[in-house]
Amino acid sequence: MKNKTLIIAEAGINHNGNLYKAKKLIDAAKSSGADVVKFQAYKTDLLIEKNAIQKKKEKYKKIKKTFKFLKKFELSFNDLKELKKYSVKKKITFAATPFDKLSIDELAKLKVPFFKVSSGDINNFPLINHIVRKKKPIIISTGRSSLEEVRKTVFYLKQKGCKNFALLHCVSIYPAKLEDLNLNAIKFLKRKFKCPIGFSDHSKGIDAALGAVVLGAKYIEKHLTLNTKDKGPDHKASIEPSEFKKMVNGIRNLEIAVGREKKKATKQEIKGKFSSRRSIFANKNLFKNSIINEKDIICKRPMIGIGPENFEKIIGCKIKQNIKKGQQINFKHIKKTNL
Repeated sequence: MKNKTLIIAEAGINHNGNLYKAKKLIDAAKSSGADVVKFQAYKTDLLIEKNAIQKKKEKYKKIKKTFKFLKKFELSFNDLKELKKYSVKKKITFAATPFDKLSIDELAKLKVPFFKVSSGDINNFPLINHIVRKKKPIIISTGRSSLEEVRKTVFYLKQKGCKNFALLHCVSIYPAKLEDLNLNAIKFLKRKFKCPIGFSDHSKGIDAALGAVVLGAKYIEKHLTLNTKDKGPDHKASIEPSEFKKMVNGIRNLEIAVGREKKKATKQEIKGKFSSRRSIFANKNLFKNSIINEKDIICKRPMIGIGPENFEKIIGCKIKQNIKKGQQINFKHIKKTNL
């Protein structure tokens, strides 16, 4: 299908460190109709500085908690390798978001089709540069970013010779409220940066994702979970397989319905013109050489004579021959007309 939206089931860390559950997420992504199932690849020690979490200040307590659960949910290279193999078996594309250079290298070995950069790393130029060197397409989320920050990253990519990249409009709140989504940013980013634009959706439900497709999103990334009540940071902003399938079906239907930016009647519509459009008919018996006034004519179905758009032009014209009431008026019946 032309202009098909790439639908990414973001499994992320919703496996909670359980490889069996990670495979169940792959199963769910496949049965839901997603094109890609994507995980997160990171080494916690390369992502969070241990010395920072030793500080007693209040703001560091959350970082310490984050370090603990990320360490628990961390997937090894062998885990990723096994999930890639399982994805191939299930005939769904495997991908992952890397958060460090070592993870980028590991994913490159697994021959992922593209690299995803998280919103938190949009200004992490060393990481982005390492990805650029892998010569793969890059998708970058723009959550928590200003327009200037996005502009700098796009400029950096082009400066490094990267031409194959896409941006995802994103609101990094989990879950994000509908009033915060600002989906029109999709059209704005497309116009501003002249590159493919998508939407990384952290809202509840599927309405926002469907709206994003109508607005031109070419990528939809949505968190997938087996149970929204599971413990973990992303489950509340995720949807379960049954709802994910509804989203995919809705997007595929919209792709058919959205069409192209033009206005043209279909062949089937044109067939219906005869019965639905009107023509000008005599509203009473009209006689030769009389002048037509407004009460002499009426617009009725079907479309077999002069169209009603010419109603005012007919008024004041002289009749060339007698016309019976209910007879359609044609050009041969009148003269001195501006038609």
